[in-house]
Amino acid sequence: MSKSQQEAALTYQQKLEQENADLKTALAMLRQDQQAGYHVQQSLLPANPTFLDGYRLDYWLQPSLYLSGDFVDCWPISDHQLLFYLADVSGHGASSAFVTILIKYLLGKYSEEEGFSPASLCARVNEELVTGELDKHLTLVLGCLDTRKQVLTYALGAHLPAPLLVDQQGQVQELSGSGMPIGLFPGAQYQDYTCSFPDRGRLCVASDGILELMPGQGLEERQQQWQKSVAETRGDIQGLLQSLSVEQGDWPDDITLMTLTGC
Repeated sequence: MSKSQQEAALTYQQKLEQENADLKTALAMLRQDQQAGYHVQQSLLPANPTFLDGYRLDYWLQPSLYLSGDFVDCWPISDHQLLFYLADVSGHGASSAFVTILIKYLLGKYSEEEGFSPASLCARVNEELVTGELDKHLTLVLGCLDTRKQVLTYALGAHLPAPLLVDQQGQVQELSGSGMPIGLFPGAQYQDYTCSFPDRGRLCVASDGILELMPGQGLEERQQQWQKSVAETRGDIQGLLQSLSVEQGDWPDDITLMTLTGC
């Protein structure tokens, strides 16, 4: 090899080494950003469990990546009313996680207005996302529980699987209703539904990632299997987790389980 060829090879090697060092630096910065975002998102989640006016909220949230497009929250809006939700933002990772923070802010803001209902909150958030052109949409279960009357008022934004109510005898009831996704269609309207919350009963809600862990060939079969699992465990999160056959870290989607239980 001539001297000029040796010099060219050395220059090329030095260039590769510098590019490799730059790449490692960029990856380290990205990892730091992801960690910071993770800690912010975790800090915004409610205490687990949360006890409010004779009810207990439990949840399990597992992102498929570092950050999650799923989010849950629950807070009192009066001395006898609780507002709660489970949101599932389209996509994965940081962009979806940022939308969960926006949703928390918007629902908190609009729930302070007089005369709101779950359906009206869904409509307000829908317009915010459509107007903002974030290229993100979400499914949503949003409920308001009157703890004195034990009446649940709720709205649904294209959420699967359907929320399930479990009574003391272990009987499972699927909450009826439907609604458009949040953030896709301008002027989308939503409907309030009501039902009685069984004494010492439990509401069980999951994001659609849970269906990917259920056996079955199609959506209907997997939803039936999900309902069967809830019936067998009475919606207990730890029991449900034990029934899931998945290796640690092998998560096909963001997966969230949330229960609201009468104490």
